[in-house]
Amino acid sequence: MKSNFYSRNLKILRKRMPVLEKALEMSHGSDCEYLVEPAKNGAMTLAIKQNDKLHQIHSRYDPQREAMQQLTGMNLINPKIIVVLGLGLGYHINACLEALKESNLFIVVIEKDVEAFRAALQNVDMSDLLNSDKIRWVIGVPEEEGYAVLHEMIKQAGITLQLFLKTLQVFNHPVIDKVHGEYHRHMLKCFREAAHAIIFNYGNCPEDSMIGVENIMKNLATIIKNPGVKDLYGAFKGRPGIIVSTGPSLDKNIRELKDALNSAVVIAADSALKILLKHDITPHAAVSLERVMHVATMFKELPDDYKKKIWLAGTPVIRKESYDAWPGPTFMIYRAFAHFDWLNMPKGTLLVGPSCSNMAFKVLESIGCDPIILVGQDCSFKSAEKTHADDAPSVTNLKLKERDLFKVKGNCEEFVFTNQIYDMFRRAFVTDLASYRGKCINATEGGAYIEGTTLMTLREAIDKYCTKPFDTHEIIRKHLHYPKENDIRKEWRNFRQTLIDTRKEVEGVIDYCDKGIALVDAFEKRLEDEDYKQIDDFLTRFPDEDLDKIHAEMTRARSSIITFGKYFNLYLMHIVQMIIVKFEMDFNELPTLCQDKKRCKLQAVKLMKKWFPTIGDVCRLSLKLLIDAFDDLDKEFGYLLA
Repeated sequence: MKSNFYSRNLKILRKRMPVLEKALEMSHGSDCEYLVEPAKNGAMTLAIKQNDKLHQIHSRYDPQREAMQQLTGMNLINPKIIVVLGLGLGYHINACLEALKESNLFIVVIEKDVEAFRAALQNVDMSDLLNSDKIRWVIGVPEEEGYAVLHEMIKQAGITLQLFLKTLQVFNHPVIDKVHGEYHRHMLKCFREAAHAIIFNYGNCPEDSMIGVENIMKNLATIIKNPGVKDLYGAFKGRPGIIVSTGPSLDKNIRELKDALNSAVVIAADSALKILLKHDITPHAAVSLERVMHVATMFKELPDDYKKKIWLAGTPVIRKESYDAWPGPTFMIYRAFAHFDWLNMPKGTLLVGPSCSNMAFKVLESIGCDPIILVGQDCSFKSAEKTHADDAPSVTNLKLKERDLFKVKGNCEEFVFTNQIYDMFRRAFVTDLASYRGKCINATEGGAYIEGTTLMTLREAIDKYCTKPFDTHEIIRKHLHYPKENDIRKEWRNFRQTLIDTRKEVEGVIDYCDKGIALVDAFEKRLEDEDYKQIDDFLTRFPDEDLDKIHAEMTRARSSIITFGKYFNLYLMHIVQMIIVKFEMDFNELPTLCQDKKRCKLQAVKLMKKWFPTIGDVCRLSLKLLIDAFDDLDKEFGYLLA
């Protein structure tokens, strides 16, 4: 019987999740022994023997009934996402699928031991679980890889899962917790941190969210006239790349960098340029992604003849003043935002993390560099006063407070201090390294430990990997293709029509938002006219069917906006989606916070009072940007269509 179960389960596993099949093949055994025998009702039951201690995981009489009782006893509220800690033979997971099929959308199964997974595959029919689209499997992941794996899992699951991150419920099997409790707590912490990092990307302030769009619109001429990183894909395959950041440890080894300039692609964070200039070091490229004015200020402080020797690898979300302050050569890098699909001017899109150094990593990865060597990538601070290397631009002064710092594992020390933002930068490296196929050397010689890197001094890394000279600038020049006048004419003709069509759609969405605001105003006027002053009075007197009708009408209006138009979705969906997702998370959390359905619908209406004007404000801001961009581009390129 075991072999029948195992072969059947493996067949499904091989088809749906070959990575897990590979994990089974590579497993080197376990410090636990998995003892399986029939229970009184004929189902299989499991015990785990660890350190001569036996833990009975499932009932010896009726494991299915026990699992259902465990689930019922937990009284899970609004369990759209359930994290199940510990696999066993899967009875409690089956119970979740069956009992919560109407309310549950996702189950994340976390199991420390690959051999526990094998024991389940060998002894029970796992076909329903393995075939379920609801279940995400996290099996045998080392603790140090937990954050990266879970972040990637949430990201790959997409918006359908992300909308419900605030509804997370946990099924912690009471006996398995005695065996792997410490691991479970660590992985649950990783899950929450990964979820927080993804939620952090969403916001609901239209003015702040629109800054990037405003910068893109003002940089349209720069986009049209310059090449993109896609021209360089694979151009430096197998050659070393070095990222220079401005962490305090850069003071230790910056002088070594000169020895690598002829045998590595050296890319600096924009804030590192002032320091490198002082040491007479000219990197091949500088990356810039901050959308604030201080970037332009930093560039203006650098000599023009220095900047003319360096390629600026910038995203179009940085300010136009930053490009204006850079007389040197430029190539464009798109982030994975829908705005750039709307432009329909391919330049190369990279899945860029939150910092310049994260962006530099993706640039070096895309052009084929291996290994990638990190320098000055502390992701931590010497103290609240010493946050960057000597001679860093004054705008990098973080003005930290001691209370904001916390400890993380260090490269050269037991621990170092960081804060939430810089630890987010560190975790972004961890996530990027999980998918990078090359070797990453951390030659920072200090700072926070980044899982997935190999520690070396910069001198050791240069001596080992930077041994064959090549002309980086010549290779870049050879591969980049600058648009000719005919190319620019074609781009402007196509994009001109896109601007016209997008304007019409944005005006249509504004009209829908105004109608949604009118619905909310009418509801509030009724409350005032009928003298509803207290919530309890409303819950008692206001007709349920009327509230249902009002709620449904507003929800339909929201849906019409979300699905409105091709160009609107591309032009504004990244920004609107950030706002919508933040609101949808709040909508989906309401049943968790309150089990009274009528009260929940009232709270949803109150959220929609903010929703419609927030989206409307974004659309009005974007409409002005469209009009201004059309006028600016027509002045610059209009002669090409004459």
